[in-house]
Amino acid sequence: MNTPTETINGYIEATRSRDVDKLQSVFAPDALMSGFFEGEFYSGSPDIFFEEVRDNPSPAETGNEYVGEITYEEVVGSTAQITMKEKGYLGADITNFFHLANINGTWLILSKTYTDI
Repeated sequence: MNTPTETINGYIEATRSRDVDKLQSVFAPDALMSGFFEGEFYSGSPDIFFEEVRDNPSPAETGNEYVGEITYEEVVGSTAQITMKEKGYLGADITNFFHLANINGTWLILSKTYTDI
């Protein structure tokens, strides 16, 4: 991905279509993910999220509305932060805070912090 926005748009499309390989490709190998979903706190690798996407019907398959919208972006040198709001993933609305880095010419997600609202 050539820009942070392209990386997050890739995340959105991979989530919408249940393309776990593409979803994994937008994360750095040692990425971290932390946050709250249904009152439960999680912190660790994004592997549980990948499994969740793999094991549930995608919004594209169910026809349920799913929207991902970037609401904030800041790029400083080879780092970036992006806020992205999701509506309708597994029936939840989620706010995500991403930190990205340009590693060898590709923008990858280093960390994701999230909360359902």
